[in-house]
Amino acid sequence: MANPIYGSGPLRSREGLISRPAASSDEIQLRIDPMHTDLEEEISGIHNKKKFRALEMKGVGQEIETEAKFQNGIISQLYYREEAG
Repeated sequence: MANPIYGSGPLRSREGLISRPAASSDEIQLRIDPMHTDLEEEISGIHNKKKFRALEMKGVGQEIETEAKFQNGIISQLYYREEAG
């Protein structure tokens, strides 16, 4: 098939994507074939994984903050005991 970037017609790939020339020569339009909706599901799954990972990382950050405060408290107590000692 001809190259759609140069305005010579649509190109259909095996994955079900169709590329058509747009009004401007430096733009292209891309349409996903409705027979291949797995891409939308894949994108949605990736988005959900990203949200889950962000929540996990927030939890890890909170754990680190809690541990740092705890250790800082222990160090402060030891320091003051040494000063009073």
